[in-house]
Amino acid sequence: MTAVDVAIVGGGFTGAAFAIHLSRMAERPLDIAIVEPRGRLGRGLAYDTADPDHRLNAPLPVHFLYPDAPDHLRDWYAGRGGAARDPDAQAPDGSIYMRRGEFGRYVEEQLQDHIAANPSGSTIRHVRSRAVSARRISRGYALSLDDGREVSAGLTVLAAGYDRPTAPPPFDGTISDRPGFLGDPWDTARLREIPADARVLLLGMAQTASDVIAVLLRSGHRGPIAAVSRHGLRTRPRPRTGAGPPPDVVDRIVRPVSLFTAAHGRQASVRGLLRTLRSEARRAEAAGGNWLEPFGDLRDSVWDVWPALPLAEKRRFLRHLRVWYDVHRFQLPPQVETRIAEAEAAGQVSFEAASCVSAASDNGTLSVTLQRRGGGERRREAFDAVVNCTGPGMRPDRSTNPLVRALVARGFAVPHPAGVGFRVDEESRAIGAGGRADPHLRIVGPPTYGAFADQQGASFIALRLHRIVPDIAAAFRR
Repeated sequence: MTAVDVAIVGGGFTGAAFAIHLSRMAERPLDIAIVEPRGRLGRGLAYDTADPDHRLNAPLPVHFLYPDAPDHLRDWYAGRGGAARDPDAQAPDGSIYMRRGEFGRYVEEQLQDHIAANPSGSTIRHVRSRAVSARRISRGYALSLDDGREVSAGLTVLAAGYDRPTAPPPFDGTISDRPGFLGDPWDTARLREIPADARVLLLGMAQTASDVIAVLLRSGHRGPIAAVSRHGLRTRPRPRTGAGPPPDVVDRIVRPVSLFTAAHGRQASVRGLLRTLRSEARRAEAAGGNWLEPFGDLRDSVWDVWPALPLAEKRRFLRHLRVWYDVHRFQLPPQVETRIAEAEAAGQVSFEAASCVSAASDNGTLSVTLQRRGGGERRREAFDAVVNCTGPGMRPDRSTNPLVRALVARGFAVPHPAGVGFRVDEESRAIGAGGRADPHLRIVGPPTYGAFADQQGASFIALRLHRIVPDIAAAFRR
């Protein structure tokens, strides 16, 4: 068994950022292990892409790794000639939308720099394996890896992202195992293998579907691409006016009182939040602005607004309003938006509010019965490929990750009562089946959505880690 001070499970952005910040703030040298099966650290699923159309969905200044040096990424990008190597990164308004793979390279380089040398003299090692189970030991946890090894740690940090999407009904168990069904929308190699004249159906119309459309179009796809979703909601385009990034992103998120609360007071219902947001959007439009400014104030106040909502209101938001929030929250890069708009205008790409009623394999094609939103007649259409763009899984009790399943099954961590992510306290300590916070198990990043809401963007994750890591580092002094 290998014994370390800290075992970080997950080597994507969240895991890499945790290791970087801990090694910067630790008061003594720590032995830190990142358990990750991928060969490269810092990229994870979101940023491990070489596709030129996979871009960050907000301008460069909105993304950062170091909250105390928010311009570090901008300087890094300029120093490596990013604009010259990728002239398409600049939008018409002058903003830079860098490629997601380039951001992954940045995080990877920063982690490698901290592996080579860091302020605390800590050791950061890559344990290239997958954690599949955990058991309590006298102090901390012992992780079982899929290669038979064990790693024990005084502090275990679950920094894994969401599960990959699972096939929804009626595809699960009917055609999900057919060659024409692509369950993983981020498998760009399989996307490019789709014949150029194939009829393609996308399950979902949000950002993931937009990524898939962009990949297909760049690959020379000529056949029709139809995207459907039950609500029919598409990712909102970024307004053309007043679309510049906020002047100080960090200040907007870490101020003593959030922007939204300071302007409108504490609100205890999602109905009240929605009413206020709509009123402010109308006010902004009447003054010649747009909805982005008031929405941005709410988005950057989630850290303050969400914890104050009663549990019933959180459930109401997740059930009825989250899909609306997300299509405004995750806007398309202008480069991708333009490409899709041109294909839609040409009649190649279509979007429809419809439900998939049934699906079957029929002589080499995939036959799907669709019904438009609001009822009406059902129609049966044949497709050569179906791509699942319904989004990642967010419920630990339904996870395909063996470690997550083990933590839940043994009561070491429990799902959040809101229905998504894990239950944790303000310091990201996992709350187990007995209702007590465990100082030896922390959960960070996307799996804490139920507790903190918007823990999906890199800046939100980096800011929360920057907030909790000092106390974690101090605990190793004692």
